[in-house]
Amino acid sequence: MNANATEKVKILAKTTDPRAGEVTLSRHVKDVLKVFEALRETLKIEEDLSEAVRIAIFLHDLGKVLPAFQIKQLRNRNYEPWDVVYEIPHSLFSIFLLNVDRLKKKLEEKFKERAEDLFNFLISSIAYHHWREGYEAFLISNKRELVAVCQKLKGEWEEPLLRNLRQELQDFEDYYLDLVGTNNELVEAILNGRKLVKLVVPPYKFDYEPLRKQMKKEWILISGILQRCDHFASWCEMEGFDELGKIEQKVEVNVRENIEKKIGSNAWQFSKINDLTDKNVVLIAPTGYGKTEFAFLWSNSEKLLYTLPLRVAVNQIHDRAEGIFGKDKVGLLHSDADLFLLEKGDEMVDPMKVYELSRQLSYPVIVSTGDQFFPYALRPPGYEKIFATLSHSRLVIDEIQAYDPKACAIIVKLIQWVQKMGGNFLLMTATLPEFVEGELPKEFEKINIYEEKKQDFEKIIKHKVQIEEIENEDSNFDLREKNIDEILRQARKGKRVLVILNTIKLAKKVFERLKSKLRDQGDDCKIFLLHSEFTFGDRRRKEVEILKHFGNPKPKDEKEAKVLVTTQVVEASLDIDADCLFTEICPLDALIQRMGRVIRRYIYANGRVLNKSDGKEYKLHQEIRLYDGSEPNVFVWVFKEGYQSGRGAVYSKDQIEQTKEIIKEEIRRTAEMSEFRKYEIVNDYYRSLRNSKKYLDEFYKTIEILNAGFMSERKSEAFQIFREIYSIPVIPESLEKHFVREIKKYSQKDSLSYSDFKLKVLSHFVVNVDARKYITKKAISLRPTKDLVYEANIEAEKGSRIERWLDGIYLCSGEYDPEEGFTPRETREAHIVD
Repeated sequence: MNANATEKVKILAKTTDPRAGEVTLSRHVKDVLKVFEALRETLKIEEDLSEAVRIAIFLHDLGKVLPAFQIKQLRNRNYEPWDVVYEIPHSLFSIFLLNVDRLKKKLEEKFKERAEDLFNFLISSIAYHHWREGYEAFLISNKRELVAVCQKLKGEWEEPLLRNLRQELQDFEDYYLDLVGTNNELVEAILNGRKLVKLVVPPYKFDYEPLRKQMKKEWILISGILQRCDHFASWCEMEGFDELGKIEQKVEVNVRENIEKKIGSNAWQFSKINDLTDKNVVLIAPTGYGKTEFAFLWSNSEKLLYTLPLRVAVNQIHDRAEGIFGKDKVGLLHSDADLFLLEKGDEMVDPMKVYELSRQLSYPVIVSTGDQFFPYALRPPGYEKIFATLSHSRLVIDEIQAYDPKACAIIVKLIQWVQKMGGNFLLMTATLPEFVEGELPKEFEKINIYEEKKQDFEKIIKHKVQIEEIENEDSNFDLREKNIDEILRQARKGKRVLVILNTIKLAKKVFERLKSKLRDQGDDCKIFLLHSEFTFGDRRRKEVEILKHFGNPKPKDEKEAKVLVTTQVVEASLDIDADCLFTEICPLDALIQRMGRVIRRYIYANGRVLNKSDGKEYKLHQEIRLYDGSEPNVFVWVFKEGYQSGRGAVYSKDQIEQTKEIIKEEIRRTAEMSEFRKYEIVNDYYRSLRNSKKYLDEFYKTIEILNAGFMSERKSEAFQIFREIYSIPVIPESLEKHFVREIKKYSQKDSLSYSDFKLKVLSHFVVNVDARKYITKKAISLRPTKDLVYEANIEAEKGSRIERWLDGIYLCSGEYDPEEGFTPRETREAHIVD
């Protein structure tokens, strides 16, 4: 084909899709600019910086003029010049199509002495507004494709490509259009062997210097705002969502009024919040004291990112936030958020729209697991988008004590970045380790409800504790017969009994022994089992069932015998109310969390204790004992050999030994623990960890590495470091034939979508298992599930999509039972860590 110099050649920005129609480069740039103007209303940036962002937006996708990108990727068949051989990432090609002299002149006129820095920030933001694995080859070694594209641009492409761009973008003012040209300086440098990384520094890498100057903040903002606006406009275009102005929605209700209706206008939250709405805050208060309502007030109707460690708790706070801010103003972010929203099936909102707008960070309130934000403290590619959002957000970190030391260090680092970027943080917890507080930024207000209400909390006694040593041989962790009998004895008094073991293996073993004994004795005591190795569908079913029988508060006339056997998954997730706890020893802060599930029906507010079961109130003139009778209601088991099941794989020996000593000393003093005494001994525990070199070393070494400027090279790496990801999604082999039938059945639908496939199929088959327990001991075998698509004989196009959805999920040797969960086949051969 021959190019006609007078005929306009269309430049596409996206693949043509029935929902999106045709998205040209001109339309896309206009859309991104519209999104930015809507976002700008809530951003706290100067007008000069806004102009720099507009320039970045106009220039960011010039590289899509590349012939191979138009013809191969976007199927723009009539594009000219016709050439599909030479290609590089379009974002990198964009910086070769700038009239550098004019750009520098504009910046000098506008920004004076800041012009040179801003020029570098702009070029970097444009070149790396996308990041793909493999970019290093272009940056560090000047991949031969990069050199070849520069030769083509210099020799043949310059005139037709610049003509195509000027024609495509002719609707824009000359102020912007004049910036289109050939970056001869950069082309010559590459052809002379200079490395791209030396010419255009990526914000993702090579920055080992902490943010010290305001100009670095501008770099992050230009890059992050460009990415966020580009991603939102692209999503709107591809989904046919025509409300570009909704990138940053606003709270439209009176939050204070809605909270007053719920907790009354005299609640403590209102007297505390008045001077704190614009400040960073640390709030230390007991569980159930109304910290969530305080956080909602603190948001002051600005953007609120509310984080918690566990998905179940996130779902609960999401529902509470909807009741305050409105169903159309609250987003949800975690790995199964789409499943939760689809299953919830709220008629008032479109669940997938809520899910997608949450991912775009568009809602004024987003409730999320911490792992959606905290790993960005490691600054992997794309961190600028999150940092730019944090610059005008209020970040809530709830239950920080639930994270391990390395994760705590990463959270602390993100808090430091929040402050540097201009956002605010609220850290809420029942117990704050001193080593965490010591690393927080200095400017924050601290509210300690325990200290303020010390005299009241000293009078509230919910728990009496007994510690028991269990004889065992080195590798055998199991209860004695008398322990099983004691569990049932307590239940037969009409109590709700909670049994928490540290490993799934021991939990299943105890569950089986209790069930067997009840069966032999013809006892109708109800018994339940919950741990982390169930399918999503079964886990949700069991949680609903458990909340029905153990929900908070326990009805005042309930006398039914019930036992819940579980692992630490119950510590900070389900809102349950038990009468009695049997637990393996665990770190003291976790033990206090476990105890918090016992007689949870009693809450403290406004100088009184309220029993939610019967509405009775208790004045605190003197000590009040809220547990039933004189015998203990918390029993702590310690195995004589090795202390805990798992042999140190679950909790470190140091943590367990410190806890054991403190609990023993406490019982020698008095077995009863007031609410204030529990707060005190947790602080004692954190102080004692100074003697635990391993525990605190992990925290301080992580801080040290991050302070030295560590940046993760990949997003997946950052997430893995934060989560210490060891779990892998598997489908037990016993479900293989059933699974093949289901994917065959699903493939016969007219329209397939991943979220629907996840809800209808994967949620009933996939179990997340801890790979450390199995693979290192070669206790299970794994096969890719993608191979099952071939067995299901699914037609090619649909089969290809399902294969992609199954990537990373394995078929695993083992059995699955809806009541007991996953059991690896080799368990009986004792290959697995207990």
